[in-house]
Amino acid sequence: MAPVPIAQPTRFAIQKARGKGWKTLEVGEDLDHARARFNLMVRVNPRAYFRLIQLDHNAGAGGDGIEFNWKLIELHDPNQGGAAGTVRQAAPARGAPRSAARGEAKPRRRERVRLPLRFYAAVVLAGVLIGGLLYLRYGLPGP
Repeated sequence: MAPVPIAQPTRFAIQKARGKGWKTLEVGEDLDHARARFNLMVRVNPRAYFRLIQLDHNAGAGGDGIEFNWKLIELHDPNQGGAAGTVRQAAPARGAPRSAARGEAKPRRRERVRLPLRFYAAVVLAGVLIGGLLYLRYGLPGP
């Protein structure tokens, strides 16, 4: 007789965007506590992306990394309008694929960043002067 899998409780995870992925900050079993911690993290760092997800155990999964099914509960997107720290409720169903959404989006203007040309020129000039002095001191044949 095969062993019966133990039922896992539903868990809730708070994740923060890191690079191209998400880093899990906390995992808990109480939704109210997880929502309160999520709101606290958004208030502490309103310029970061956070998401609150529900994790349901997938007993039939045999591979690593797929033993949980997840559902988005809340998403904090700092680029959405409104006051700092506002939270957008997630839609109950998944939207269109990302490739379709990207085709309709307006191209974003790149932020202009001034290059520190004076600093670069000063560093190069200082290097040339130091190199010239070292060459004159040690590179020329002595008398």
